Amino acid sequence: MSKQKRGGAIRCLTHRTYLRKGSNKTSVQGIRVDIMGSQKVELDEIAERIGHSNSATDADVLAVWKAMEFEIKRALEDGHRVALGGLGTLRLEVGAKAGKSTARNITSRDIEVKGITFTPAKKFIASFKELTFECDGITSHPLSASRTEEALAEYFASHQYMSVRDYATLCHCSTSTARRRIAEMLEEGKLVRSGIARGIYKLKIEN
Repeated sequence: MSKQKRGGAIRCLTHRTYLRKGSNKTSVQGIRVDIMGSQKVELDEIAERIGHSNSATDADVLAVWKAMEFEIKRALEDGHRVALGGLGTLRLEVGAKAGKSTARNITSRDIEVKGITFTPAKKFIASFKELTFECDGITSHPLSASRTEEALAEYFASHQYMSVRDYATLCHCSTSTARRRIAEMLEEGKLVRSGIARGIYKLKIEN
């Protein structure tokens, strides 16, 4: 199970991206996933949080940050990479100016800063692997077998019927996984088809 507790599952929204021919969509190219409701956390709020966790005041935190900004900028201007502790490393990304990339002779005047690249540390990236994401009502970490049985028992204590979607939502899995698990439960005799509609199931009542 995920160790994430503070905000629960991060809600995501999917978008189909299409190949285009002129102004017309031709075929699905892929799926883009965006985080829903993402908000920017301001520096003042971060400073306040840090101040609450130790004896430093908000002003102390902001003063240190401003000094760090200055020193980081100066190090980058000197052509150095800047290691940010366990976060990762910053470096300048440089290249030839537009129209100069194919020129035979490129001088120093033809080079410009294209951006600043942040390379996250491996441990920093790994720290996010336990996050849980929700997309279309389904979270990314299915329940364990024992927890699934508990969840189903709780569900059928107040519900007579269950659909594939109900199972997927309850057990935090995809609809394809839900169908497979329901098929297994049908074979094991734990569930039976309801008879009222296709794809609706109920617990098998032992005589």
